[in-house]
Order: sequence, then C-alpha cells, then structure tokens
Amino acid sequence: MSLFLKENAEYFKKKAKEAYEEKRFKFVLFFVEQSIQLYLKYILYKNLGEYPKTHKLKEIIEDASLISKDFLNFYNKFADIFDLVEESSITARYLDKEYSEASAKKVLKLLSEFKKHFEKWLV
Repeated sequence: MSLFLKENAEYFKKKAKEAYEEKRFKFVLFFVEQSIQLYLKYILYKNLGEYPKTHKLKEIIEDASLISKDFLNFYNKFADIFDLVEESSITARYLDKEYSEASAKKVLKLLSEFKKHFEKWLV
C-alpha cells in the first residue's frame, strides 16, 4: 500500500533535477518539498501504519520523531533550509515569486542529505 508514496517521492526528486537543468528554480524547491514530504509519509506508513494528512513538513517530521528523534534532529540542523522549502510549497503555486539558483542548489543538497541520512528507513 505505501510503496506508491516512495515511488511518487522518487518521481518528484527526478522532476526537481530536471527543473534545475531547465533553470526553473521555484519548481526545484516545490518538487523537493513534495519529495521529502512523501518520503516521510512513506516512512510513517511503513512503521506506524498511517501518516498525517497534512502538508506541513514540520508537523510530519514531528510525527516521524515518534519513530526516531533523529528526524527532529535532522530538521533542526537544516531548519533554515526547511523553512525555505516549506515556504516554496505555497509560493511556487500561488505567487509570482522566483528563487535563486543558490536556493535551488541548497534544497537539492538537503534532499540528497535526507536520503543518505534516512536510507535505512527508505528500503
């Protein structure tokens, strides 16, 4: 049942990289947010049998901290980038706001670090 969450997360990761190559930086941020959100929901469903129906990363991470405090520690370590990613979830869709290439690189690195750090949860 939960495998589709992981598959969708992988698709958004691919789209984030494509958007970067196309210099569509606001979509890089949006796709990274979607990817991390779905990876987290996959982990939650796999371990707890359910996941929150919210789109707020902070709340999802707080739920994941029930599995391991490492999720909250990771969030706190990268809080400034998570703030940027969460903001982009709204602005990329509803506002005429652009993001820089530097911001796009930061969030792609965040996604890479997330996958590496929580690899054992994503199998």
